Amino acid sequence: MEVELGNMAQQKAQSARVKSFGAMMVKDHTKSNKELMALASAKNIVIPSKMPAEIQQHIDEMKKLSGAEFDKHYISMMTDDHKDDIDQFEMAAKGLTDDNIKAFAAKTLPVLKMHLDSATAIKKDVK
Repeated sequence: MEVELGNMAQQKAQSARVKSFGAMMVKDHTKSNKELMALASAKNIVIPSKMPAEIQQHIDEMKKLSGAEFDKHYISMMTDDHKDDIDQFEMAAKGLTDDNIKAFAAKTLPVLKMHLDSATAIKKDVK
């Protein structure tokens, strides 16, 4: 989701900061997605090939937005999404028994926290 919406942000956002944030989402989440897919493959875990319906519906709705309206919605969503992600990754980094998945979660946490900090700072300026 972060990659698809990051690409969208680069095209539809009005704010240069939002466009730049979108580019960061594409770069960072593409990298972590590749690492996660390799880890899942090594563990024989099947990752769904498409997004859950509610997330795809939200992406489809965002395709209708542009400019300042897109900026506000996107950054708000990224702030909320990264808060949830951080909570889940912290639980995984502390509570999982699989050392490889636990390490992936711990390694990814600082990036997610940096994303949240960036989104929070941008959110203050996006009206």
